[in-house]
Amino acid sequence: MEHEILKDFVTVKNVDLNLISRYEKILPEGILSLWKEKGFGTFYGGYLKTINPDEYKSLIESSYFMGDVSIPIFATAFGDILTWEENRYVGILKYRFGEDDIISDGFKYFYDIISDNECASDYFTIDKYNMAIKKYGELEYNECFGYVPLLALGGQDSINNLKKVKMREHINLMIELIGEI
Repeated sequence: MEHEILKDFVTVKNVDLNLISRYEKILPEGILSLWKEKGFGTFYGGYLKTINPDEYKSLIESSYFMGDVSIPIFATAFGDILTWEENRYVGILKYRFGEDDIISDGFKYFYDIISDNECASDYFTIDKYNMAIKKYGELEYNECFGYVPLLALGGQDSINNLKKVKMREHINLMIELIGEI
């Protein structure tokens, strides 16, 4: 049965069967079935997107101390990367703040955790996202909201300092200027 949080899923691209088979023994069934049924796309009001791990793997390996045991699985509208870590945890890399955290032990209850507004606010900035969407419009699949200037370089954590940016390029810029998590 499909989880309520996936009801607004918008498919951008189908997932190649070779990619699915390559990750079959590595990722939880919940992610693989999402790829098979929905593909890569956005959900949770556009705040989350499924991503191709191969497109982000080298990025997190070079910027995160646990990158060698982490697989990128989702990205947020602010360029945070959610990972499957040590074949056990769903983690989050918040490059804009230079922080990492664990969202859940296992994948089974991940959707339940983020469906709970109180829990979601521990990891996500949904209110700020909703204000940014109203001000700047919807994001393209390959975009995220980025702070200009970057928070670590003195930028203010304000809606007025957000811009639509290309996600991978923005994360790379943050890593270049700020360093590893």
